[in-house]
Amino acid sequence: MTIECEGIVLRQTKALKGRRMILLFTDRFGKVSAGTNISERGKGKSAIAVRPFTLGRYSLRRDRGYTNIISAESVKSYYSIGEDYEKYVNASLVLEFAGRMLPEEAPAPELWAATFAYLKMMEDRARAHRTLTVAWLVKAIDIAGVLPDAGNFENDKLFSALGFDKLEALAYLMGHPMEKVAALGLDEDMANALIRALLRFAERYLDIGNLKSEALFMEV
Repeated sequence: MTIECEGIVLRQTKALKGRRMILLFTDRFGKVSAGTNISERGKGKSAIAVRPFTLGRYSLRRDRGYTNIISAESVKSYYSIGEDYEKYVNASLVLEFAGRMLPEEAPAPELWAATFAYLKMMEDRARAHRTLTVAWLVKAIDIAGVLPDAGNFENDKLFSALGFDKLEALAYLMGHPMEKVAALGLDEDMANALIRALLRFAERYLDIGNLKSEALFMEV
């Protein structure tokens, strides 16, 4: 069976005999793990389509429980994210978190829309990059259904210690779509405190912890 979808490359790993395993976040099927013989070393649209930070269009073939990418074409490469270290570490954290959060092959349209908006906004962002990461984490954890109501953050120990101003920021981000964050720029110390609290909350309630990108992220 062959299926068509758009997807964001969350991760790429090398396999045997020149093959690669691509973890895609697709618009129609959620997270999909697929193998491919397409090499990222080329200059064509298919090579770009298997690189991280890329939105692509994919033809996937499923056979005996295994998924293979039979053709790929890049729609949009967010290459500037990889060229800016601050953008890179922020987006890497988001994509790794998404990969851990998503079940295999279960549509996640709300998270798809938030992630698509995040990458577009991060590419265009000139400053306060971590504000976008806070906003995305709030959306992702809220979509998972475990985040307290906006008026009840103070009832959770991980959030109550943050202080009134940070709780206000969380409530604002929870109540507004990603696109509304474009003009918002949180102080970096506030953004870092919120990210730490959200990651610890996700570790406790979603079992998403020990992110490889977190150590790199917090060093910046």
